[in-house]
Amino acid sequence: MDALIIDISMPREQYLTLYTTYIKNVRCVARTGQSVLFPVSVLKPYVTREGIHGTFCLRFDSNNKFRSLQRM
Repeated sequence: MDALIIDISMPREQYLTLYTTYIKNVRCVARTGQSVLFPVSVLKPYVTREGIHGTFCLRFDSNNKFRSLQRM
């Protein structure tokens, strides 16, 4: 399984807008410069009153399919 490190800084209102609309995926740029796309729903456990802020490890399989997201 491969992994990328991503930094997320998203206000709560922006997350709620994404989560409650038709948008199903979020695009981020990893520290390596790679663009990655993953389901917006996996961010839900990390939402606080301030939003989502922090460094995360994004894991995916050999077919580049999302496997997990974990705060570092």
